[in-house]
Amino acid sequence: MSRKAEDVYADALALSDEEQQKLRELLAIRATGDFASPEIERAWREECDRRVEALDRVDMELIPHEEVFQRLRARLTG
Repeated sequence: MSRKAEDVYADALALSDEEQQKLRELLAIRATGDFASPEIERAWREECDRRVEALDRVDMELIPHEEVFQRLRARLTG
């Protein structure tokens, strides 16, 4: 493994469990090209870019995933 890869690996180990899981998912998608078509992949990339830009402009609020799941559970059970 190159020095740069070792540094990235060490940084990844310092992430929280949740962040490590997200990183694994992102790397798996990248490795497998897990999109149904190039058009879908392009649409997702454009959506990601749009959301990053909205976050940079502070036009969007981040909600912790725990809260999102709590809200979903409340909707499904209520």
